[in-house]
Amino acid sequence: MSLHPGLRFDDPVAFARSTVAAHDVVLAGGAPSGGPPPRGPAVLDAQVLEAWRRSGAAGVSPDQREPSRFLAETDLWDARSRTPLDHIAGEVVRAVADTSAAGRHLVVLTDADGVVLWRAGSHQAMRGADTIAFAEGADWSEAGIGTNGISRALDTGRLTHVTAGEHFVRAHHGWTCTAAPIRGVDGTVLGVLDVSLPVRFATAEGAALVRCGVRLAEALLTAGSVAGSGPGSGDGSTAGQHSVVRAIRLQGFDPHVVKADGSRVPLTARRAELLALLASREAWTGRALAEALYDDPDAATTVRGEIRRLRQTTGLTVSSQPYALADEERARVDFLTADDATDLLPDSDVPAIIDLRYT
Repeated sequence: MSLHPGLRFDDPVAFARSTVAAHDVVLAGGAPSGGPPPRGPAVLDAQVLEAWRRSGAAGVSPDQREPSRFLAETDLWDARSRTPLDHIAGEVVRAVADTSAAGRHLVVLTDADGVVLWRAGSHQAMRGADTIAFAEGADWSEAGIGTNGISRALDTGRLTHVTAGEHFVRAHHGWTCTAAPIRGVDGTVLGVLDVSLPVRFATAEGAALVRCGVRLAEALLTAGSVAGSGPGSGDGSTAGQHSVVRAIRLQGFDPHVVKADGSRVPLTARRAELLALLASREAWTGRALAEALYDDPDAATTVRGEIRRLRQTTGLTVSSQPYALADEERARVDFLTADDATDLLPDSDVPAIIDLRYT
């Protein structure tokens, strides 16, 4: 059973079907757990088979549903603040992500150990990722969840593709992933940038996105090094950098937060909508926010992730259980004090936002 590698993108469904069949053949007798790599159909690269052997030896099961390790929220913030990627992550992820309703791909940025520290994508992409625990704080190293795009990028030190049955864990067979390491100015691998999406949407453009994102990240790291910057400095989108907020601008087409030092933190469309809703009431439950934003009260997990990212990128104080924006920050939201709020996030078609324009 042999496939030309070009079929990965020319006919992704056929390629995926063959890799899944090969996966079944190789693992029919159980996960490889030692000795030489198992023999498999020619569609599977020898390095992938070796990675499967290591996955099995590390105790990962092909039927595993979640990574073996998750960081608690406080540990996630600590992990972000420790990595040199902290001060560039927001800009890199925003440049590669597509958070529009039609967006299909998920963007993930990990640390050098393969732990997911940041992710972004459309509601559809995020919900799909949630079904396989592809979430912030999850350990997507080879030992944490078996062979995948992130683990292969860390292993090979270069851009890699992992499609469908090339993943060790069966729950990942509906996905295709392209990932590449990000290196610091001294050549050290600092993390991995990954673009993942459902197999049926696979195109070669994922590689171009990843390459562009990596080039941007490494250029920003170099610029930061020349300027003497480090973790905690940069464009204001750093974890743990909680400067006082001067203003929150949600009127017009350029939503952003203004820090006390005059720096601006741009907001994605979804985070701007979330912030507008948070500002409009004293408190919200997760289910209520999920219904208002996504018309789906069961999307509370997605809301929780967006709240974390909003805190991280802006430094805003948002309490939990229930969710509430600090009073002093609500007082700085422009549309709440304006005579006319009809210009509130004019691109948004979320019914709850439309209602706020005319209340």
